[in-house]
Parts: sequence; structure tokens; C-alpha cells
Amino acid sequence: MQIDLIADPAAFGRLRDNWNAVYAADPAAQLFLSWDWLSGWLPQLQGPWLILAAREDKSPAGRYCAFFPLRMETRFDESGRFVNELKMAGNHAADYTGLICTPEAEGRVVAAFGRYLKQQLHWARLHLDNFSSGRTRLNHLLAHFPKAGFATTEVDRVSKVDGIDNNVCPCVDLPGDWDAYLATLSANTRQKLRRVLRLIDAGDEFRVTHATRETVERDLDGLLRYWAIKWRPRKGDLVDGLVRSNRNMLLRSFERGLLFLPVLWQGERPLAALATLVDANKRSWLFYMTGRDETFDGPPPGLILHGHSIRFAIANGVSRYDFLRGNERYKYSFGPRETRIACFTVATRDGRNLGNRFDPWVVPDVLKEATALHQTGKLAEAERGYQQILAVAPRHPDALHRLGQLLTTRQRHLEAMRVFKLLTQVKPEATKAWLCLAEACERSERHEEAVKAYQELLALSPGATSISDRLDQVLSRTGREGAAATEQAADRTAHSDARSQVDTPVFS
Repeated sequence: MQIDLIADPAAFGRLRDNWNAVYAADPAAQLFLSWDWLSGWLPQLQGPWLILAAREDKSPAGRYCAFFPLRMETRFDESGRFVNELKMAGNHAADYTGLICTPEAEGRVVAAFGRYLKQQLHWARLHLDNFSSGRTRLNHLLAHFPKAGFATTEVDRVSKVDGIDNNVCPCVDLPGDWDAYLATLSANTRQKLRRVLRLIDAGDEFRVTHATRETVERDLDGLLRYWAIKWRPRKGDLVDGLVRSNRNMLLRSFERGLLFLPVLWQGERPLAALATLVDANKRSWLFYMTGRDETFDGPPPGLILHGHSIRFAIANGVSRYDFLRGNERYKYSFGPRETRIACFTVATRDGRNLGNRFDPWVVPDVLKEATALHQTGKLAEAERGYQQILAVAPRHPDALHRLGQLLTTRQRHLEAMRVFKLLTQVKPEATKAWLCLAEACERSERHEEAVKAYQELLALSPGATSISDRLDQVLSRTGREGAAATEQAADRTAHSDARSQVDTPVFS
């Protein structure tokens, strides 16, 4: 089994037909692993994402039988080093995660993915949150991380506030007829549904609309406004980020035909809305979130909208209405069965990345974090970050530049000089690099080397008076005649007009 790593949006785009074929063949596949949903979600991620794609060794190039979407995050650990955490690509928006594969290749695929995770990627923690691709696949995957080198922990998702178990997922198997569905419910629920749906069918006081291209932003804003009012007391300032993230995800889903958004109105007053994700391939609807006006004292909006949605889904040939994570009591009024998902964390025993290094594609994230530490004066931590980058990419120009600046700040001028010297080899046309080297040489009292650096700088910037003056000052310390040497440098650069500069951080 051949595993390819795909981390380029264009390459992901070209997988669409192949991905959809695998998705249709996999009975365990669900919307959050579909190409359409991921194509709207992946561009929202701040850090790097990656797709592990598996194909049989003898298969034609580019035809894959399995996909495993992941994301990589960088954090600062207790020892003052940056480490990586590998997560499911859908976190933190997908209620379900996992992998998709053709059934006949399942055993070989999972084994190949497990080996690749352990041998080819570099991480300290692997988070298998909301894994819904089947316990057999999960167990085969976990078998590749033995106790000798890894600590594997199953994580429960029972809320300490209200006791809701978010590893339990109620879902309703829908018959082909509304009356047949009602017959599966308790007499009390059946009577309530008929009564509240008559209210909206009459259309006198209450009505339900479905979001259209013209109304979707208004309807989403109303839903999220009500949702935020309810959850802010518990989630605090996290609500604002969740609102932004959910709005973007749901809007992108709507654009791809994946969102059903009914709104309940009393006259011109919006009372509640449901956001339900639509999986036409699997004939499944997934209730994602709701928001309602908590001040409304009347017929229960949630019962109305879920009843309306289930009736509409049956009329459109949907066979599954999924309430997603959480065993809230109200969900059981609609006659669901329970499914379970699993959450596991796999951690390296020493707490460090496998291979004690980074994967190259996380370098921008580490550089960003190290720079933030540098800017806030946490120099020891920032230095470790820059050094970790250079262990993976020894000639990374921005890491060299910023490390050199940090060393200068800490009065370690000889070390800074060596760093800037390498930077001039990496970026020989960068005036900033030569200036930093020249200044570091001066501070280290390496005057001859400073002369050479200033001369190179003049070669890149002919006629720069300030640089000529500084060169003359250094030459005077060596007992040499400044003007003559400057003239020689000018002769060497008569035909040079190159201009370049390395990326200079904001704290330069």
C-alpha cells in the first residue's frame, strides 16, 4: 500500500472525483468526511492541514482507495520547547471525524495509515476525537502505538455541568412515509407534533421559511445571535470565535448545497432557526445547531422545527435524521436509536515529537509563535523556537535573521556574527543581512571582517554615504586609509545596482 501526503489546495481539488467515489463506496462515511464539506472547511484553518491518501501499489497513479484528513497544530510545552499535535482535520467543527476507504481495502489501508503516522510524521500527541469510522478501524489504528513508546488514553466527553455524554449520538431511521414515522413515536409526542405542525400549516400566526440565497445571511445571523445569548454565560468570550467559525462554515456549506436552514416566524418576528447539514449521497440529514428567542412564551419552537424538518426530509427521500453528539433528553422524543463515537489521545512517552524534530510544513507556525515570544521579551523560549526551526531547515532566512537579532539583544555578538554570516550565504543580495553582519563583527571587535562586510554592502548599495562613513570608521581602527579602500570598493561595484532585503520582523 502506497501512502501519499497531500497538503496543497490545488492537489486536493483534483481529488474530487476520486474522493467522491471512495466516499460513496464506504458505508461508514459521513458528511464531515465528504469532499464538499472539507473543501469549505479546510481554507478556514489557521495552521497546516494534510491528507493521507492510500492506493494499491499496482493501481494507476492518482487513483486512491482511502483518505485520512488531518491537521497539525503547534504548542509550547512545559519544558520550553515547541511540539506538534496531530488532530482530525474537522476539529473543531465536525461532530464526526475519521477516515474513508473502500471496504475491500480496509485492513491494508488502516495498517498503512498507522505505520505512516508512526514512522513518517513528527508529533507529540495524536488526537482521535469524535472518531466515527468504526471501532474496528480505530482498534487497528491504535494497535500501531504500543505501550512501550506511547500512552493511549480514552477520553470521555461527559459534561461536568449537565451530565450530557457527547460520545452518544442519537439518530432516527426514517421510513418512507410521515404517518409511518409518527406511528413509531409515543402517543403523547405524536399528538404534540400533529398539533404544532397544524399551527404552521394554517399559516395564520406562525410560519416556517427556508433560507434562500437572498436570505441565508440574515437567517444565519439570527440563529447565531440567539445561540450566543444562550451560551455566553457558560462559554464566555469563546462564544465570539465560535460564532465566526460556525457562520463561515455554515455559509460555505450553504454555497455547496449542504445546508437546510428553516426559520420559525410569528408574524415578522423570528422565533428560532435550525442549521441542518444535508448529505444527499448518504440520504442523511445532520442537525448541527439551533438558536431561539428565549423570551418567547408559546408553542415549543424546537419541537416545531424538528417536526417540520423530519416531515420535509421524509418527503424528500431522506432515510436518516442525525442529532449528532449529545444525549440531551429532548432528542429521545423523536424516536432515535443510539450510536457511539470514540475519543482517544495517543502521546509519546517523552512528550517530544517523534524523531525529536518538526515536519517542514509546520515551520511557518513555529516561526510565528517564536516571533511572538521574541516580541514579548521571552527571549529564551524564542531562541529555542528559532533553533528548532534551524534543526529542520538550517538555511531558513527569517529564522536566521531573527535569531541573530535575538543573540545581539542578549549581547552574544560572536554567536550573532556566525548566524549573520550564514544568512549572507543564504541571501547574498540582501543588504540587511550584510549590515547585520557588519555590525555584529564590529561589536565582536572583528574589524577586518567588518570591513569586508561593509565593502559587500557598498557593492550592493553604491553611493550610500552612511555606509561609506561607517566603513571609514572601521578602517581607521585597523590603521588603514579609509578613502582609498572606499574607492577600491566603488570600483568593484561600478556596474552593480542590485537591491534586496530579507523579511524584517516588526520588532527590528
